[in-house]
This record gives sequence, C-alpha cells and structure tokens, in this order.
Amino acid sequence: MVTALVSLGALVLLVALVWDERRAGWSLWFFFAAAVGHAVTTGQVLGSSFEAAMLLVIGLVGVARGYADRPRWRVWVRYAYATALFFALLSLRFVGTTSGPLPWSLVVFHAAVLTLAYVSLTVAFLAAVAGWAQHRRLRRAPWRSLSAPPLVSLARLEGPYLRAGYALYTLGVLTGIAWAWRLWGSPLAADAKEMATMAAWALFTLLVLEHRPGRPNGVRIALWWVAYALLVFVFFVAPYWGGRHPV
Repeated sequence: MVTALVSLGALVLLVALVWDERRAGWSLWFFFAAAVGHAVTTGQVLGSSFEAAMLLVIGLVGVARGYADRPRWRVWVRYAYATALFFALLSLRFVGTTSGPLPWSLVVFHAAVLTLAYVSLTVAFLAAVAGWAQHRRLRRAPWRSLSAPPLVSLARLEGPYLRAGYALYTLGVLTGIAWAWRLWGSPLAADAKEMATMAAWALFTLLVLEHRPGRPNGVRIALWWVAYALLVFVFFVAPYWGGRHPV
C-alpha cells in the first residue's frame, strides 16, 4: 500500500510536469498518506529514512506550489517538482526499513530538524542553480528576461533559505553529536555518513560566509553542486555503507 501511494504521488508529479504544474498539489495527499501509513506499519515516527524522505518531498512540493501561479517562475517550479519526483522514487528503497528503538527526543527533534534543513537547502540550491543557468541564458538572449524569474528574486530566494537551512543543519549536526556521545561514547566515528555530514556542513559554511547577492558565480555554483551531492549521499546512499548510524 505504501509503495502504491508513493507511486501515485510520483505519477501526479509527472503529469504535472508534462501538462500543468499547478496540479502537483494533489501529490501531497499521496505522499502524506504514505508517510503516515509507513509510521503505522513500523510503529515508529521518523524512525526511517523513508518517512524523512516523504517529508522532504512534501516540503519541496509545498514551497514550489506557492510559486506555481507566477508565470515567470515556471522554470524554477519545474526544477523543484522534478527534484521532488527524483527523491520520491529514491525513497522507495527505504520502504519497510526502521531504525529500531531509539530515544523519542532523538527521533523527533534530531530527525525533524534535519528534514527541515534538507527542505530549506534544496530550495536554496535550486534557486542558485536556476539563477546561474538563467544568467548564462540571458547573456545569449537578453529578451528572455521577460518570461523568466528575475535574477534578483532568485538571489533573494536563495539567501534566506540557505541561512535557515544552514542554521537547522548545524542544529541537527550538534544534536547528532550529543546523542552519539551519549549512546556510543564518542561524538564522531570514521564512517561514511558522519564524515560526509561534516564535509557537507563545512561546504555550507563557506557558502553562507561568501554569499553575496549579485551576478551568479561559477565557482560558487560548483561549490553548491559538491555540497548538495554530499547531502544526497548522506540521505540516500550512506545508509547502505554500514556504520553505527541507525538510518
């Protein structure tokens, strides 16, 4: 049932991308039902990467839906829906998995904070990439600025979401370190998930420190790609590499 609900939500997103982006909101009901159904089946709330992934998809679609009625934001909205569709399909690998018994405060606070951080950083990443792509496109065809999101607006979208995502990600890292110290006696371990998490945090720190609204910079975009690739690795790939982290 959970897999069917995710598949229906993904189908709605695909239809929205092909025909009408404004219809993507219907997918939220399927993804939410899938997350609730999985929690009921496993007996844990946010005790699986699947449920966190569903909340990430819901948040991303929800933010993009707020811009779907603005014609000039159509490109960015499509980026967001395509990314949400990609994550929804990846989440199917975690259906039925669970972390086992964990402290309630760790599951709810640590996992929820990081999920919000992923949503914010994804929005900021898409805004940065869309701004860079648009800057290059407008250099070749300036008249396209009449039908594309203003570069200033994309920069303003990137900045606040980057700062919010970075603050939440930092809080998630700190709570994770605290609980690791309590549960295993050491704050960090040399496993793929924890090392990639710290590397991503360092790159996001650089992005926050050097953020200057203005013309998109190729080096900054490359930094964004590396940082976000690490984020995706931590979320979807690292759990298969073993280590002490439960999910």
